[in-house]
Amino acid sequence: MLYREFTSTGDKISIIGFGGIVVKDESSSDVSKYVEYAYENGVNYFDVAPAYGNAEKNLGPALVPYRKNVFLACKTGKRTYHDAEREFKNSLSNMKTDYFDLYQMHSVSTEEDFQNIIKKDGVLNFLIDMKDKGHIRNIGFSAHSSKIGVKLLDYFDFDSVLFPLNFTTWYQGGFGYDLLSKAIETNTTRLGLKPGASNALSKSTINCKPSKDILRVRKKCWYAPIEDYEIMKIAYKWALSQSITSVLPPGEFDLWKKALKVINEYKPIEDHEIQKLIDFSENKLPLFTA
Repeated sequence: MLYREFTSTGDKISIIGFGGIVVKDESSSDVSKYVEYAYENGVNYFDVAPAYGNAEKNLGPALVPYRKNVFLACKTGKRTYHDAEREFKNSLSNMKTDYFDLYQMHSVSTEEDFQNIIKKDGVLNFLIDMKDKGHIRNIGFSAHSSKIGVKLLDYFDFDSVLFPLNFTTWYQGGFGYDLLSKAIETNTTRLGLKPGASNALSKSTINCKPSKDILRVRKKCWYAPIEDYEIMKIAYKWALSQSITSVLPPGEFDLWKKALKVINEYKPIEDHEIQKLIDFSENKLPLFTA
């Protein structure tokens, strides 16, 4: 397993993370097997959120034997100080821990999000207080808007940003370049979402707008994931050849295992492989747009 540095604290984290969605609605025995498999294969970066159904309650107990040796990230979708405080305490309880290595504002998407976040009684001040008290080691956010993500990085010295880093979204949606460039400029750790995605399922679902009216290819994916092994291999090469620290694959365990396999074979991408991805992405709907 390859490891890259989380810049602000110097932690070495695996270039593939384990997303909490993988354990959503799974049996406790399967969750324990999945977590053990990930850990035994060198994965030390785990990411979860209250928005992922019962993922926290499932993942927390399974991670207890490994907690001191893993980098645990969590999120809050709340935008006020007190709402985030309640959600934070609940997440700590669910995850059987007294601190998070990384705590992120989830799915920052709009100007309204930005304005609420930076208010005196906003979530950012709560995160700063928790970091000062040692309950959070790093402060970050996940961005579903490149524009707002850049604006946040200009406003505050965040430790990390988690954002869609996907070839179809990059080449067909124009999403990612500005945010990646700003994060490099500010020396903010970059974490990639959706590297194993192929395309949005419909125009109505672009920009993370799941619809009950759209038939899913995979239960835990609001988009179409890459199923072809060779394309998958090149897609992860592409993502990891950008200046990032780690990526989070789709939330189905079989797809996660395939991602682990291709990532263990990682080599920097070559020009002819980039062209293959560009050709593959043509006429496909991006997951996000700039």
